[in-house]
Amino acid sequence: MNIHIVTDSTSYLPIGFAEQHDLPVVPVKVSVDEVFFREFVEISADVFYAKQKAGAKFGTTQPAPQDFIAVYTKLLTNPDDEVLSIHLSSGMSGTLNSAYIAAEQTDPRRIRLYDTRTSGLGLGFMVMQAVKLAASGAGIDDIIKALDGMQPRTHIYFLLGTMKYLIKSGRIGKAAGVAASILQIKPILTVKDGMIDVFERPRTMRAALDRMWALIDQAVVRGIEHIGFHYVGNRAEVEAMQTEFTRRTGIPSVLSQLGPGVGCHMGPETVAVVIVEKAV
Repeated sequence: MNIHIVTDSTSYLPIGFAEQHDLPVVPVKVSVDEVFFREFVEISADVFYAKQKAGAKFGTTQPAPQDFIAVYTKLLTNPDDEVLSIHLSSGMSGTLNSAYIAAEQTDPRRIRLYDTRTSGLGLGFMVMQAVKLAASGAGIDDIIKALDGMQPRTHIYFLLGTMKYLIKSGRIGKAAGVAASILQIKPILTVKDGMIDVFERPRTMRAALDRMWALIDQAVVRGIEHIGFHYVGNRAEVEAMQTEFTRRTGIPSVLSQLGPGVGCHMGPETVAVVIVEKAV
């Protein structure tokens, strides 16, 4: 019996990980002037962001159930195999709902779904752990228990250059009530209870970056299991931050671009840090 892990493209895994582990990644869809493309398959992140910056209308939508059905059917040719499908927060996207419909139409007894209640490398690190555990022979219940244990230890912080993209997209979540008051400052956002929320409200980019470093340094003291740095259209800036982190700590880290499925809502100047603290 094999356990197959499935995820969606908002996991933004390290380059080559999915191919190395034969991991199916179902792409979310992004639109440019009302024409939809599969993220990374039919449009690259850089091309999308260039069009967005030029003023194109943009949007996102979850994969269709048929996208998942095709993957699940291919994986379940052996009657003893099972699927664990791990996805971004149901509070941010309908992706998990599409996966649920697909599971019901394929073989619900052999397909389990998991809501990570986060996105980006918060989701990605859980997927990587699930792949590792499945390869070691762990059962689905044991894998889910491990992912449940990771959720409270996973922290994601987004520093946005501007709030305008998030407000325009309508994906502002719990931050909606303070959107008007934070439009002119440099908020640090996080994911809380599966939705985007305001973590702190620094007034300048310098103060916000200093606070991001303070959060990283505090996590280093507590112990870091995984850490990743996300960029959107600002790779050189974020790569320099990662290099500085390596110089300070020597701790391995991941550098990953936020694809348009998430990045289009955040804006091209976004800096994001994802930290999984060590279990106590």
